[in-house]
Amino acid sequence: MSGKLVAITGATGFFGYHILRAIRDKGYQPIAVVRDVTTAKNKLPGNIEIRQADITDAGELKAAFKGMDAAIHLASMVSINKRDNKDVYHVNVNGAENFLNAAEQAGIKRILFTSTTSAVGALNCNQPDAAYDETSAFNLSCEPVAYIQAKRDAHNLALNARARGAPVVILSPSFVLGPNDINLNTSRLINSIRKKELPICPHGGLNPIDVRDIAQVYVAALEHPNPAAHYILASRNNLTLKTFIEHVATIANVTPPRLSIPTFLALAIATIVETLSPAGALTAAGARIGSYYWYFNAALARRDLSLNCRPLFDTLNDTLTWLIDREKLIIQKNGLEKK
Repeated sequence: MSGKLVAITGATGFFGYHILRAIRDKGYQPIAVVRDVTTAKNKLPGNIEIRQADITDAGELKAAFKGMDAAIHLASMVSINKRDNKDVYHVNVNGAENFLNAAEQAGIKRILFTSTTSAVGALNCNQPDAAYDETSAFNLSCEPVAYIQAKRDAHNLALNARARGAPVVILSPSFVLGPNDINLNTSRLINSIRKKELPICPHGGLNPIDVRDIAQVYVAALEHPNPAAHYILASRNNLTLKTFIEHVATIANVTPPRLSIPTFLALAIATIVETLSPAGALTAAGARIGSYYWYFNAALARRDLSLNCRPLFDTLNDTLTWLIDREKLIIQKNGLEKK
């Protein structure tokens, strides 16, 4: 499929920054499908074609996908603040439905749909050997977190599209880190550890993976002659949050938080704080998510898509370096504006 036209929603985001460049470097012609053309022109390389379309507008997407050989869905809304619940569903579910329908109607030959491991499930205890894979049953249907439920509904839409014959491949990344996380979706945790702003060490666990390694998998998913319906994209590092935080603190040369509190108490505190400060960073949904062990097995992606993850310390070091450089640029910019 090299040299073919590939539409990418969410091209100006964290994933988009790396995936757009990865497929371009392999000879594809990426077409950025964005809501705001002016913003996209400021963020994207100058030789990238831009088409305007809001993923919540089915007609705009259908027009943007005209003539495309492949399409990659990256656009989403990440929020665990309850005031965003309605928008989270609208963007992630209605947007996904519009994307899938528009891609099918355009006759696109390969459709890559970005889901998340939040739509796969999670463990209630620290059991790395029981890590979830593509065959695991989703176990979070009763969890009152709008983001998880919206992403699962979107995931099911993609599975249904595949079942009816659409050339859909679902890719579910775990906890993605790396440079250029412009919205600080995952890097916010790294930054809070670096700045010693994390007061406690939460229970739970996660699986960190580098966005640059994921980008190469998207290229492989475009090229595979007969891909599976669903691939989990995760590293071999299923870590407790305590261990992960200690790794980050070591590289950042700071002392990690030592205090730990029971999950029920963390949830109670977060609920009270969110009630008093609805726009704050501490949320009940965040406390619920942090209590799980998000452990995953990506053997299928390693076999079919040559997923190869760099050492975790390289990813953490590069993420920290980017965060520090970003902060310096912000300070410099603010200083110039004051002059």
